[in-house]
Amino acid sequence: MSIIKKPAEPPKIASLEVQIEQPILDTLDRYTEFIQSSREHIVASALRLVFKKDYDFKRWLRSQNSTDSQATLRTAKKS
Repeated sequence: MSIIKKPAEPPKIASLEVQIEQPILDTLDRYTEFIQSSREHIVASALRLVFKKDYDFKRWLRSQNSTDSQATLRTAKKS
């Protein structure tokens, strides 16, 4: 096993068009200036933070994954 690992593949990028209130957009643009970054980076980072911190969402997501897994097992047993 190598000591230095190859870099991870960059994630697939998809476009998203949203409409938001003007004051939020203004603040977003000010934040881009503040951290010298892009709107895309800030929105993606904010969403990652929400998904990481929202424990009710994590619990719901796990329940959805287990439900999906159970459905897959039932389908496989029928085959």
